[in-house]
Amino acid sequence: MHTLIAKAKHRGFFTYGSIIPGLTIHGKPAPYPVLNERAIRAGAGIAFALGMFAFFQAFYLQEYVYIKLLVLFLLVDFSAKVIVGMRFSPLSLVANLIVKKQTPEYVGAVQKRFAWSIGLFLATLMTILIFGFGIIGPINLAICGICLVFMFMESAFGICVGCKIYSALLSLGILKEPEYRPACAGNVCAIE
Repeated sequence: MHTLIAKAKHRGFFTYGSIIPGLTIHGKPAPYPVLNERAIRAGAGIAFALGMFAFFQAFYLQEYVYIKLLVLFLLVDFSAKVIVGMRFSPLSLVANLIVKKQTPEYVGAVQKRFAWSIGLFLATLMTILIFGFGIIGPINLAICGICLVFMFMESAFGICVGCKIYSALLSLGILKEPEYRPACAGNVCAIE
């Protein structure tokens, strides 16, 4: 498997994921860009732990400095993931170090990018509310709660809620059908 990683084609700065020649996922050829799901789950777990700390500081102590810092950090992190992929995401760099000795579990990149776009939207919304309008309170905690649920589902169960939304939007014809239907972790949200 590690020889496949060495042959991965990185297709440029603003491309997403890597194409690994000869890769199969769940018994099907995977000629599309892929990402390492193990690193994604590790990153979601780190973000969840940071988010829980910030959430409880805000909820119980009404101390919002940690949420402010976390929102800015996640804005940078999700921006990197959505624009150029995991290689410039601070969380992904740490997550890749944590799982580097594990055999990668590859998943399609397109639905992960969509899921991280949801995270980027929520981080942007929080940034505007907090720093643009000075709004701090229940709305921030609700948005933070949504993010925590998404991160917990990904890290604990390997269920990417954003990927499921992507799949549903494809099924409804709202999103354009990709050239190849990408695989999802554990085949739990595979697009059939």
